[in-house]
Amino acid sequence: MQSNKIPWVRVLVEGVVIVGSIHLAFALDAWWDSQSREAELREQAHVVAGEVASVSAAVQRVQRSHELAANLTAHLSAALREVPEGAEIVVSDTLVGPLLPQATADVSTGSIDTFVAAGGLELIEDEETRGYFLEWSAQIEDLQDDEIYLRNFAGAALNQHLRANYAVANAELWAIPVLLARFHVGTPVVPDVLGTVTLRHEQQLLNYLAARESGERGLRAGLLTIIEQADLMVEALEGVR
Repeated sequence: MQSNKIPWVRVLVEGVVIVGSIHLAFALDAWWDSQSREAELREQAHVVAGEVASVSAAVQRVQRSHELAANLTAHLSAALREVPEGAEIVVSDTLVGPLLPQATADVSTGSIDTFVAAGGLELIEDEETRGYFLEWSAQIEDLQDDEIYLRNFAGAALNQHLRANYAVANAELWAIPVLLARFHVGTPVVPDVLGTVTLRHEQQLLNYLAARESGERGLRAGLLTIIEQADLMVEALEGVR
C-alpha cells in the first residue's frame, strides 16, 4: 500500500531554497543597480567638476571688471573733491570708458542641480562643501538680482548722466577692449588716439559715482564668495574616485 505521507522536511527545504534564491536574485539586482548608479554618479562628478571650473574662471574675469569699475569710480570721486564745487577736471578717456559697459556673470546651475537631484552628494565627504552644492542655485539667484540692480539702477544712472552731460563718445571706445576681453573675441581693438574727458564737480555726479562704487564692491564681494565655493566644489568633485 502506497504511503500518502507528505515529506514536509523536503518541502520545507525546497521552499527555503526557492525563497532564498529569490531574495538573492533581488539582492544581486539591487547591488548591480547600486554599482551602476554609483559609477554613473562618479562619471557625472568629473563632468560637473569641469563645468564648475569653467564657471569659476568666467566669474573671476567678471569680478576683475567690477574691481576695476569700483576703483575708477573711487578715483574719479576723489579727483572731483579736490577742486571746488562747479570747477572742472580733465581726466583720461581710460578712466571713464571702462565704466560704460556693464559686465555680467552668466552662470548656469543646471548641471549641479541635476547632480544633486541624482544623489551625487553621497560622494561628497565634507559636510560644509555639500552645503555649497545645496546653496548654489540660491547663491546664483542672489547674484543675478544684484547684477540687475547694478545694471538697471546704479550703473544705468551714472552712464546716462555721463552721456547726457559730458563728451564721452571717444571714451566709450575704451570700453571695446573690456567687452572683447569678456567674450574672448580676437585681439582687443584700442583707439589710436588717447583723448580726455572734462568732468565737473557736481553733487549729482558724485552721488552717482558713490552708488556705482558701492554696487560694484558689493557685487564683487559676492562673486569672490562664489569663486571660493566653486573652487572647493571642484576640489571635492575631482577627489571622487
